[in-house]
Amino acid sequence: MEPYERIRHLRKQILHMTLEEFSAKINMSRSNLGNIETGRISLTERVLSDICRIFHVNHGWIIEGTKPVFEEETDPLDFEIEKLYAALTSENKKYLYGYIQRLLEEQE
Repeated sequence: MEPYERIRHLRKQILHMTLEEFSAKINMSRSNLGNIETGRISLTERVLSDICRIFHVNHGWIIEGTKPVFEEETDPLDFEIEKLYAALTSENKKYLYGYIQRLLEEQE
């Protein structure tokens, strides 16, 4: 099975999602996702990364078919933090980085 076939299998057989539902979650058009699933256009690293992050899918499973399909231990809070971080400006990301460094120093 090719990576594009595994994405279709994930969407239809495992997650039981429509093309529209799945594409909305990964912020892409339904037609682009359909073209990826049929192999008409290549799977980009951004799309692959989004699928793995949003659905907690094992990257190796999509690319090579290595199990497990889903990441073993995923903290849902990690996903929420990633979403919030992505919405920050560059300046605020730098501020947050400094804050995290101070938290880590206090933690030790």
